[in-house]
Amino acid sequence: MSCSWLLENMSQDTKTIFGAIQKNGPITKSDLTLLTKMKLTTLNRSMKPLLSHGLIVEADVGESTGGRKPILYDVNPGRYYIIGIDISRTYTQVVITNLKMKILHTFEFEMTSSHSPYRTVDLISDWLISIYEKTGIETTEIIGVGLGIVGPLRREEGKMVGAKGFDAPGWEYVPIKSIIEHKLQLPVSMDNGANTAALAEYFFGWGKDLSSIAYINCGVGIRAGVISSGHLVRTINDAEDALGHMIIDVDGELCICGNHGCIECYSTIPAIEKRFISTLKKGRSSIVTKDMSSINYMDILEATEHGDTLAREVIIDSALIFGAGISNYINLVNPQLIILSGPLIKYSDTFYKITVDTAMKKSYLAKDHKIHFIKGGYFKDNVIAVGAAVMVIEELLGRDHIEEKS
Repeated sequence: MSCSWLLENMSQDTKTIFGAIQKNGPITKSDLTLLTKMKLTTLNRSMKPLLSHGLIVEADVGESTGGRKPILYDVNPGRYYIIGIDISRTYTQVVITNLKMKILHTFEFEMTSSHSPYRTVDLISDWLISIYEKTGIETTEIIGVGLGIVGPLRREEGKMVGAKGFDAPGWEYVPIKSIIEHKLQLPVSMDNGANTAALAEYFFGWGKDLSSIAYINCGVGIRAGVISSGHLVRTINDAEDALGHMIIDVDGELCICGNHGCIECYSTIPAIEKRFISTLKKGRSSIVTKDMSSINYMDILEATEHGDTLAREVIIDSALIFGAGISNYINLVNPQLIILSGPLIKYSDTFYKITVDTAMKKSYLAKDHKIHFIKGGYFKDNVIAVGAAVMVIEELLGRDHIEEKS
């Protein structure tokens, strides 16, 4: 049994104070009254349950402004824990964080043709049990479990409904939330991974002082999560690939979605591999010497950075299309910050630079607004799992991923 009831059953004032301390602590009562707009008497009364249950602590003392030095309050970094899970088509990652979203333990494994939903959850459970035994963590100290996963989803039902691209069978239609809850005996909050990544960056990462950000991951598919003016923008069926299925050529290649000319047809790992190999078969020269059947995107990216003509042509064309799609995205959602992530961003400076340059040149909003790009983000490869842990707290605080910043 988890300790999610600690936050779930508290008053809204107490939840507001906890959220303010978690994101701004260490902080004085005086600053808390300004931040929450509460009277000191209300603040004192509402802080009591947080102190009595050890959710917050007296962390330090501040500088004196003429009288007694003020006490600084912060969330307790060593008593309660959150589990964040990131399940993608190619890997699964699990993190255990404290209430400050600091990663304490992490586990990752590759997803293969043997990693069905049940085997994947079994591996997660086995690792958690080993951590419990090594560290003495009890399930009664765990606030909850967050799951960031590929869509489409029926989020309220906890089901994946049409996910494609997994090597193992069983992922297209699966009640993944109930499977994890049954195995771990802990409550699970679930959303698509791009949304959880956006939450992590918005509340605790590079977007902490901003009101509108976008997180875009480019790999096997294109995954995007957007928070606009403090509101998480949801798509139909909680899908995360709306950007990837933006049509940029009505007479273009056939996409797996049934339309023609989607960005995913040109700017993803499978699309890049397909074009490179098909061009090689026509007799184009390349420094890549592997058999065609064994060539993968890393070979192409490496060849690009070494100046190979064919590889550079494929990557540059792919990045130009991706950048054009992002420019349209900027015009629609007007983010202050765009975090680009995923294998194509991480391993190819050429792909990243061309993408950003194209997006900035083609977006009319970018010319007049201060829009910044960041490569990888604050949490880098851990962002979806950490964001899943963030989601647990946000749902318990009753905000359902929505908060206007002061």
